[in-house]
Amino acid sequence: MAMTCYFREALPATDMNVSSFLKCKFIEKVGEGLKSQKNLHAEELSRELNRFRHDIAKEIADLYFRDKIANLLNLVRRHIDEVAKALTELGYNLVVNENYVTLTPLAIGLRNPYTEPLEISVSWEPYMNLPFIPGSSLKGAVASLAFLKRSKWHELLSSKKQASPIVFLDAYPVEVYGNRLLGVDVINPHYREVDGRISEAESRPTLLCFLVIPKGVAFRVMACATRRWLASYRGNPSLEELKTLIGQAFSRGVGAKTSLGYGRLAPRR
Repeated sequence: MAMTCYFREALPATDMNVSSFLKCKFIEKVGEGLKSQKNLHAEELSRELNRFRHDIAKEIADLYFRDKIANLLNLVRRHIDEVAKALTELGYNLVVNENYVTLTPLAIGLRNPYTEPLEISVSWEPYMNLPFIPGSSLKGAVASLAFLKRSKWHELLSSKKQASPIVFLDAYPVEVYGNRLLGVDVINPHYREVDGRISEAESRPTLLCFLVIPKGVAFRVMACATRRWLASYRGNPSLEELKTLIGQAFSRGVGAKTSLGYGRLAPRR
């Protein structure tokens, strides 16, 4: 309830959250198509939807220029500070409470942006009306690295027998050092199948676009140790090792397409 009160008046350039904004724009697009009574073939319809995704992604990105969301980011920082204070008062130990900045574009929550016209293609918080990094994605990146390093933290972070002693909270943007919070990225395959073969002569570029968080956006990352676990904790594995794993995991990449260099983050110094 408090969160709704905070962010009710802070929507950037529209009076609805982006999920609703996208759906309304799609309905308008369909309405325009029905009025024009176009009999589109499947391929033409696919191209129309691709153009729609490109146009609407650019429109959404334009809503999130840095100057337009300054008040919204201030409210986010205030909310996060209150959450950190409340957790400390409840006996949690904040292992990490630090801003991490994107060094490369971040693709988080990338599900089916190429085929689902109503997918935003980034993880989206409807109350804050902002993209975010789910705590599960942060925890997964750290647990994966712990497994590769054969660290005891892997068992603690990924055990199916008991709850993890470390809680990763969802990470929200708190600063934008570039021009905007959102950007549009594109995959541009040139070839299509013709009778089971790749035909270069009939290749036609197809723009497949999706929203990303560009480099230069700071997210507040918070990870805390639970009070019950701390009561029996004897210092092994060490919390310092966990902090190191977190930094190394984020530098390797969080989210989708990390093998292509997406999602790399570093602490803000």
